[in-house]
Amino acid sequence: MFVRWTRQVVMGWVLASAVSAAQPAPSADAHVLTGARAFRDGDWATALVEFRVALKLGAGPGVHWYEGAALARAGRFEEAVGAFEVAQELAAAERDPLLDYYRALACFEAHLWGCVAEVTEGLQRSGGPRIQQQVVKMAEEAKQLLSTEPPKSAIEACFARARAAGPGPLARAWLREASRLSALRADRFRADEAARELAERQK
Repeated sequence: MFVRWTRQVVMGWVLASAVSAAQPAPSADAHVLTGARAFRDGDWATALVEFRVALKLGAGPGVHWYEGAALARAGRFEEAVGAFEVAQELAAAERDPLLDYYRALACFEAHLWGCVAEVTEGLQRSGGPRIQQQVVKMAEEAKQLLSTEPPKSAIEACFARARAAGPGPLARAWLREASRLSALRADRFRADEAARELAERQK
């Protein structure tokens, strides 16, 4: 009887394993949906994991917008800036006002004032009343800080932050910020250098 019971257990385990192996793994879309539900419920950590798993499984680059939003809501603003940089580079058409709001928030908290001014300007044209109300403070602060010619030290600081960030998208965001600030100066201080480094890092 023991032999028969053992054989039944082993056969049951083999059958269960075979059935489990036959079940398809959750698709990238399923992980995006799970992440969206977690985001809606305020579980930013779970949302972030699901969005990143979806990207690894081949989800479209537009999911980087959701990754950035989850990072921003979790208070990981510089990481969010990097995710939004990738989203803007690869899937600019998939943005919407709410995602742009989170991008503006991430840039605001990371002190990328040129980015804040650029994104909030668009939001004040395209965002609904609620979003426009939320971006007013950010837009006004960025506008005030950029109302005079940026000092060379601010541009130098952007290059330093880009070097410190390494080879990833956050470095590109800081170089893009250096380019924005340079454009506000009559002498376009280090503008060509910023454009050249940004092009090299995007290869």
